[in-house]
Amino acid sequence: MEEARNQIDRIVSKLGEKIKALRKDTGLSLKDLSRRSGISAAAIHKIESNGIMPTITTMMKIADSLGKKVSYFIEEESENNDAFFVPYSKRESILTFKKGLTLQGISAKKYGDFIMTAACAVVDVGASSGTKPMSHRGEELVCCLQGKMEFRLKDITHLLGPGDSLHFRTHLEHSWKNVGDVPAKLIWILAIAPS
Repeated sequence: MEEARNQIDRIVSKLGEKIKALRKDTGLSLKDLSRRSGISAAAIHKIESNGIMPTITTMMKIADSLGKKVSYFIEEESENNDAFFVPYSKRESILTFKKGLTLQGISAKKYGDFIMTAACAVVDVGASSGTKPMSHRGEELVCCLQGKMEFRLKDITHLLGPGDSLHFRTHLEHSWKNVGDVPAKLIWILAIAPS
């Protein structure tokens, strides 16, 4: 009985952290998630900081808005936080709102003690990051395996073909586009140092 209570306490204590990590991984602000879920930004902030415990209905709305099942947030994690093995057959899709971009995770599912996350990416012909350049905390390392990708960093354009890589600090305004005639395949790594 005591062990079961301890297990519940562990899960509950990490619930807000999991929601916040996934929200940030998918590039959503509190307002974005609020609009998607119908839950106020203030309530989401309190849930993320473990100030309040969400109802099952609230949890279902948040989970659905983040492209996950509720079980994702309440599953216990492996005790080994120093290594994370991802078999090819167990790669999970990563939710992205960029049209023409498909991501499969090849790293730990959340940052935790890790400062980077990585994905195998497929970018459709002509697909891009959009008309507005991005800027955020961290670094990105992109290695092109197939196709031709254009990356714009401020006023400089880099053209990546098979075997080329680009490593940059993401506070620079940046954008990308598949300028080739085949889907581009990339290894895409994002690193965010703990604040």
